Amino acid sequence: MKKEINSKIARRKKSVIIAAAAASLTFLASCSSSSSSSSAADAAAPTALQGDGQTIALSLNGVVDYTKYVAQGFLKGLEGTGYSVKIVQANFDVQTELKNLEGLISQGVAGIVVQPNTIDTVLTAAKEAQTAKIPTSLALWAAPGPLDSYMKGVSALDSVGGGQMIGEYLKANAKPGEIIVVQGVVGQGFSEKIDEGLDASLKGTGFKVVVRKQGFFDRNKAIDIVAAGMQAHPNVTAIVDYAATMGDGISNWLKQQGKTNITHVTSDGDEEMLTWMGTPYLAASRYYSAADTGLLAAKALVDSLGGKTPTFKNDVFQTMMTADNKDATLAAHPLNYPELASKTGL
Repeated sequence: MKKEINSKIARRKKSVIIAAAAASLTFLASCSSSSSSSSAADAAAPTALQGDGQTIALSLNGVVDYTKYVAQGFLKGLEGTGYSVKIVQANFDVQTELKNLEGLISQGVAGIVVQPNTIDTVLTAAKEAQTAKIPTSLALWAAPGPLDSYMKGVSALDSVGGGQMIGEYLKANAKPGEIIVVQGVVGQGFSEKIDEGLDASLKGTGFKVVVRKQGFFDRNKAIDIVAAGMQAHPNVTAIVDYAATMGDGISNWLKQQGKTNITHVTSDGDEEMLTWMGTPYLAASRYYSAADTGLLAAKALVDSLGGKTPTFKNDVFQTMMTADNKDATLAAHPLNYPELASKTGL
């Protein structure tokens, strides 16, 4: 009898041990599963990006291919951040530009990149932005001036140097004589600086500027200036314009008129300009990438908003582009980022 009782007690102890072991394994499995789920959730959680929930705005002076490329570069400069974007344009009108900028300030955007129409307008808005603690950067900057103390960074284009480049090209490749110059918009600060460099380069040579007028980045206005200038000065040997959007129209007009003995030089670049390059109607461009200007200004603003000390003066590469160096130049400094075109809304 005693032996039977001991046997039952032994069996009962064994059952308790097995049950305890099972419970222990269940607890460990539960902990392991919970730990694994937690780790997986942590791994799946998105990393917060600089700018999440904030907006950076781009103010353009108007809409032409050039400014579309600025916008594409701007978007390229924001890659890797969480900023949303807002892009406005002023139709090359100073009142609209100021209204656009003041609207962005009142909306409380995190920062603004400005591609300026006129310095005076942007200066007024930049002061208001600083008061509102909204940092700004400039997508095109010609020289030190009153805007500098309000900007976190600028895309610096040596416009005097660009004018000198054009002058040196003409002295080496064009027949001395009378020149028609089609400016962009006087008041931006860029046409005036190109004029300065061009005039300095051509001083004391056989070249003489006989027409110098604003084309307002409008191909039809540029054509009208050239047509009237050629009528008044039929011995013109060279035409210089300060934007490819105008130069495209001038090239087309020269072709229509059958004029193949005039050296035509433009500035910056667009897709149509590349088709004229190397023909009798377009010899060269003082090229720089509009996309570069947007990209550099955006990066300076992002650095500032991220607590870094941005580089204030970000130099924009420029060179005299011809049919001979076109491909190599574009490979190093793309005209645009077409994969981002649809995201600009322009």
